[in-house]
Amino acid sequence: MKILGIELNAKEAVLCLMASESGLFNVMECRTRGIELRDAETAEGVRGFQFQMIKLIDDYAIDKVVIKQRHAKGKFAGSTNSFKMEAAIQLIDSVSVEVIPATEIKETLKKNPLDYNMKDLELRKFQEDAFYTAYSFALRDL
Repeated sequence: MKILGIELNAKEAVLCLMASESGLFNVMECRTRGIELRDAETAEGVRGFQFQMIKLIDDYAIDKVVIKQRHAKGKFAGSTNSFKMEAAIQLIDSVSVEVIPATEIKETLKKNPLDYNMKDLELRKFQEDAFYTAYSFALRDL
């Protein structure tokens, strides 16, 4: 199964592409580390973001998109742009999309600690949350 882990911030969707089978995972190369929402104030800007996501999902034949959940309110609430990006991704018909709570990711990492750092996996530090999101989903049913 090919999983696309996503962590949303105020301006972009940070990505990590992973293949998973029987509890084994492989971080795959991807042509981009993130897709930016350039103009969140217009429908064309949001559609442009969605088009880039659809193209990436189709090109890599992704089976599942997993998004790290953000807080809806409070001190650590996600930005309005991040919620627009989430909606645009969730409305893509060609792939199954799921949102995973941060608490589930934390519990998974506690039960299944990694012996690797992001450099070992050829990922950048800013992709860490996207990787952990995909990793948590990959280990969910084991």
